[in-house]
Amino acid sequence: MNKATILILCVSLAVTLAACGTVVTPQPTPGPSPTNTPPSGPTLVVGPAGTAPALPLADTATPTVSPMPIVYVIRSGDTLLEIAQEYGVSVEAIQRANGIEDPRFLRVGQEVLIPTGEEEEGEEASGSLLIPTPTPIPFDVQGVACYETPVGSLWCLGEVVNMTAAPVTNVHVLVTLFDAGGQRVAEKDTFVAADLIPPGARAPFGALFIDPPPGRVVPQVSLIRGQAAGELAASYVSMSAVETQGRPAGPRFEVSGTVHNDGDLAAGSVSVIATTYDADGLVTGFRHEVVALESPLASGETVPFSLLLICYGDIPADFSVVALGSVSTG
Repeated sequence: MNKATILILCVSLAVTLAACGTVVTPQPTPGPSPTNTPPSGPTLVVGPAGTAPALPLADTATPTVSPMPIVYVIRSGDTLLEIAQEYGVSVEAIQRANGIEDPRFLRVGQEVLIPTGEEEEGEEASGSLLIPTPTPIPFDVQGVACYETPVGSLWCLGEVVNMTAAPVTNVHVLVTLFDAGGQRVAEKDTFVAADLIPPGARAPFGALFIDPPPGRVVPQVSLIRGQAAGELAASYVSMSAVETQGRPAGPRFEVSGTVHNDGDLAAGSVSVIATTYDADGLVTGFRHEVVALESPLASGETVPFSLLLICYGDIPADFSVVALGSVSTG
């Protein structure tokens, strides 16, 4: 064997050994940049396929990373529901983390701690701190449907109708997901968007599943809690939404109109809840927003409003608007 042959063999052996000792890490294929365009597709979605987690190399210590706390500063018009939706946590988790007993009394500039994933796991293990209603209250749940979001989470939307003869409050529901075999695979509890639901009125809700189970799921909604408003109803002012209109606005849906104070007292704050539906009456989106007031809205006065909603599926076939007013304390 001549020197040239030996040299070629040595080089080949070195290349082979180097290749065997190289750890190849697959690079993810960049996906499309997220947009505000609502996803289209079937109402009940098929969740993303499960992906096996990447395991560390043997004898390699994996450090425990403590999540950085997230502090949100309350701005004018904020609600706990919208903050919870933005960060993908539950309203009650924010309440427990900050000792907020009544989410209606938030202050502009107030700092709110957003629970981390560890705190969310702890609260699921300990269960809800709210006591279920001891006696059934006649509520009707309608329009429930689930939609996959652009980031792969799952929104389950619906609405609760107050079938009683009195206003109700603290309506708390549980959304349970079942797989094709009828097995329970996930559940999430949430409050409805309205603090008070008058007799015969309705209020939407949304439960966000950040890591939904794979495969097709079927949602089921049950009532955890709901109670008669009692004396609390006196702190609200009767409102009605009139001259309402709904139309597409780019990738969103705009709902506008006028809120009329039907009560005898002035309202210090006014909020509007708009809900959209598809042709089958399933809820496709909702938004809860506080209407800007220059001064308390006196009895008989009106104020205009306009909301932009993110709706799933096709252009909404219908929509509804609920207006709520709180008694002025000034």
